[in-house]
Amino acid sequence: MISTNILPFAHHLVYFPPATPLSLLLPDGTDPLHSPGPPFNRRMWAGGTINFKGLHHHIPVNVSLLHCLERIGDMTVQGREGEEKVFVQIERYIRRPAYSEMSDKTPQEYQFPEAGKKDAIELRNLVFMRNGVSRASADASHVPAKKVKPSHAPDISHPLIPTPALLFRFSALTFNAHSIHLDKQYCRELEGHRNLLVHGPLSLILMTEFLRGHLANISSNKGSDISNAEFIEEVEYKNIAPLYAEEEMRLCARNSKQGEWELWIEGRDGGLAVRALAITSAAPQSL
Repeated sequence: MISTNILPFAHHLVYFPPATPLSLLLPDGTDPLHSPGPPFNRRMWAGGTINFKGLHHHIPVNVSLLHCLERIGDMTVQGREGEEKVFVQIERYIRRPAYSEMSDKTPQEYQFPEAGKKDAIELRNLVFMRNGVSRASADASHVPAKKVKPSHAPDISHPLIPTPALLFRFSALTFNAHSIHLDKQYCRELEGHRNLLVHGPLSLILMTEFLRGHLANISSNKGSDISNAEFIEEVEYKNIAPLYAEEEMRLCARNSKQGEWELWIEGRDGGLAVRALAITSAAPQSL
């Protein structure tokens, strides 16, 4: 059994959600914290990076307090006039607070750490698009898009069909009321998608859990205790194409070199939907 005294890699994504009152949510159910404002109201999770090196590769679950500090790190506008997209990068730092910080400070009073401090660092890349979906765009959702094929065959793979119930539960865990994960009619009529969309962070957790289980099996097959299995310490990922509920996806992994794994998810047509690079290392000496 994998050690239970640490939080598995990327599971922090279900913690530290924005406690936005229902009355302040945007019409599509998203929170307004990172939105550039109208007309860029359609939000998608484009990718990001997670680095746990600063917390010795893991977040222990037996600590009494962790701080998550968040800020907008960058914002760019790309695309020609009328078709612009706004890219917003969010910086998040997860840290064990010093005793002197365990007070009733307001969020504005906390200081963001300098590079190299002992923090888990996450960068989230969100993209905001203009309102509305043309009839042609909606019709195009039923037409196969150009496929990007993986460049290598996987060493291991696993098929999975995400259900609406899975998407609902993940939405509940992450306080994510975005209609693209919950309302099939909204997806089709307002966003131009054929079904509910799988969450970007859920895709990431599915990939890292798949790899984490495989690393545990490798350790077990060598006769070692599973707690000595390699740890995932860093992942960079990018969402390339939508993944839909009730359609088979395939989780894939390839060990490209020592301590480095290529991860990806293929959609129902075999095209690349999510791509990631994971860095692994030996288990920490103490947990």
